[in-house]
Amino acid sequence: MKVINSKVEVNNQQIKGQTNNFRPNALEDFIWQEEIKNILQSAIISSIKREDSLGHILFSGDSWFWKTTLANIIAHSLGKNIKIITAYAMEKPADMISVLNQLEEWDLLFIDEIHRLKPKIEEILYIAMEDFRVDLVMEDETMSLPIKKFTLVGATNKLESLSDAFKNRFVYKFHLKHYTDKEKQLILKKYLDEFEISYNKNILEQLSKKCLPVPREIKNLAIKIRDYLVASGFKKPIIDNEIYKELINNLKLEEHGLSSLQKQYLEILKENDVVGLKTIANQLNVDEKVIEKDIEPLLINLWLIKKTSRWRKIVS
Repeated sequence: MKVINSKVEVNNQQIKGQTNNFRPNALEDFIWQEEIKNILQSAIISSIKREDSLGHILFSGDSWFWKTTLANIIAHSLGKNIKIITAYAMEKPADMISVLNQLEEWDLLFIDEIHRLKPKIEEILYIAMEDFRVDLVMEDETMSLPIKKFTLVGATNKLESLSDAFKNRFVYKFHLKHYTDKEKQLILKKYLDEFEISYNKNILEQLSKKCLPVPREIKNLAIKIRDYLVASGFKKPIIDNEIYKELINNLKLEEHGLSSLQKQYLEILKENDVVGLKTIANQLNVDEKVIEKDIEPLLINLWLIKKTSRWRKIVS
């Protein structure tokens, strides 16, 4: 092995480029949310032993989290099918009734953005979740039809938008948290190892600080690193300090993985004592909802800002 212009060359060995096998299909392979995993594992084992459906599950947390992946893991662990739909696709009660009638015994129904369900469709689920039946209103007569036992898995990033009556029908309610620093390193290590990219422990730690503490962004960082090394002509490299600096400069990696909008947001707050949401939106030229949904959650989690309904302030 020899180093030429900070590029490491190894004869006949290329950086691997596929990540298809990385998505976990078992809880033990899912690095994250240990307390939630333990509870889910018990629920799955109980369902299998009882030969009965699993209690309904509600996942809440930021949009970037692997809620769909967790739902697929649960279905795989139970050996059952999973039907995945988005709430906004359910336009009328008949749409939901059709979906429910297609489910087989103990199947999982995953509804993404479940807070967007219309009230009348939500009411259909009330009965379906508790009594495993649907009520059809035909002229002046109501007909009750049985459906097969199923498990509803809901995902939302707006838990407050769900009614208490709906939330109470979920046996398990989990709020997904951001990765810890240790978890970020573990997940990044898995990707880099799969790509056969070598590194030392210190550099792995530094790289993990350059991404958001959420699964998809950690994966994205690993892919960016791979793509840069491949495009630059590296073959099975060892990321030393010199290559690390190249990665930081060329990929424009920032501390915490902040986006350009998040950095601009912080600059606005640094130049003022307190700033209103509308003022920030005007200066960034984005919608207020983009700020509340895509920019602020991470900054709050990192304790970089404070916010109320009226103003935002930098944490000194």
